[in-house]
Amino acid sequence: MMKQMTDAGVMGIAMAALIFGACPLAASEAIVASGAEEAGWMSDRRGEWEDQGISFEGEFIYERSRVFDGGLRRDGSDRHLFTFDVEFDLEKLMGLNGGTIFAQFLHVTRERGGSADAGDIQAYTNIETDRAMDAIYELWYQQELMDGRLRIKLGKVDANSEYNYVDAAGNFANSSAGFSPTIFAFPSYPDPSMSVNVFATLVDRENYTFTLGYGLFDGATAVDEVRLGRRGPSTFFSDGVSDDYFQIFQGELAWDNCGDWLEGRLSLGGWHHNGEFTGFDGSMDDGTHGYFLTVEQRLSRRASGSDDGGVYVFAQYGWADESLSEIAQHFGAGVVTQGTFAGRDDDSAGVYITHADLSDDPAAGFAKDETAIDLFYRCQLCPTFYIQPEIQYIVNPSGDTAVDNALIGGVRFSMSF
Repeated sequence: MMKQMTDAGVMGIAMAALIFGACPLAASEAIVASGAEEAGWMSDRRGEWEDQGISFEGEFIYERSRVFDGGLRRDGSDRHLFTFDVEFDLEKLMGLNGGTIFAQFLHVTRERGGSADAGDIQAYTNIETDRAMDAIYELWYQQELMDGRLRIKLGKVDANSEYNYVDAAGNFANSSAGFSPTIFAFPSYPDPSMSVNVFATLVDRENYTFTLGYGLFDGATAVDEVRLGRRGPSTFFSDGVSDDYFQIFQGELAWDNCGDWLEGRLSLGGWHHNGEFTGFDGSMDDGTHGYFLTVEQRLSRRASGSDDGGVYVFAQYGWADESLSEIAQHFGAGVVTQGTFAGRDDDSAGVYITHADLSDDPAAGFAKDETAIDLFYRCQLCPTFYIQPEIQYIVNPSGDTAVDNALIGGVRFSMSF
């Protein structure tokens, strides 16, 4: 009974917030007041450390979701994730201009539901994982040269932090909003890897820039299933099991107040993995590759409130070899509003549609393609705490005609410092 009430509450909160924009203003003001008082001492100390070149931040996310209709099982599940970041500005610490060291610790619980209940192929929650993990998730050194026009980044890196990302899509829970699922060999959550990355800004004008980026990553996860999330520099490209690598190339055009255009960006790239892949028909292929495109644009600014207020739109495209990849093409598009209502400058809301064109290879076995619709409302109760109800509807989960369309409701809570 308690579990049923909990899941009913999840759906109730999600529906109320998404339909009515519900956010308890009085409660929000009380939390802001108490949070500011309690965090004052930390803010003062943090400012002292940042002046010396040491900054840190952390975030705890708890999420509860339930498949209310369709899918494989009508069941609920929860998950949580904690990250703690430390960054060292080497110019302030030791006079090394443009040098930065970054480390992130990650703790995440094992997934006991999620897509296993919904039956979807795109993973409706982006903190889903099949194993618990405590790890140094990222650890890298970055050096900027030539007044920042050349940037070199070495170490354990989540590839999605640099490639195929969409800034405007960051609040959606659906995994495809983070990066195109056609990049199935991507060294990203939960398995970033050791890498060498180089970025060169070839055009740097007042209102626009053009940057080329290249990354060479340890690719042991995709074929040989070496889980790199817990591993570090000692297994860089050589761990006794795999010598595979993943490489990615990206061109990015970014603009801001360029004519009638507010800030936006366009990125186009390709990737290659040198592993020996088994096709759906059992044949072996020496390596595989794919392409991707992202575009995002700010359409308006709010007359008052936060600098980020306004309406944003974005679109994604990805392609991969359908003889190897379950998802041959991916199309995604969304709209996000920041500062949704008067007096709620830090709230945001959005709708996202993502379509996975599943492989038509006869041996792949997919009857249809999968489409997911994701709606959220993020209520920022105070600078360090938000609550985010979310509803998703998945059409043809995993392209399986035996699985009914899935209706999913969820609530995500986040506390940061």
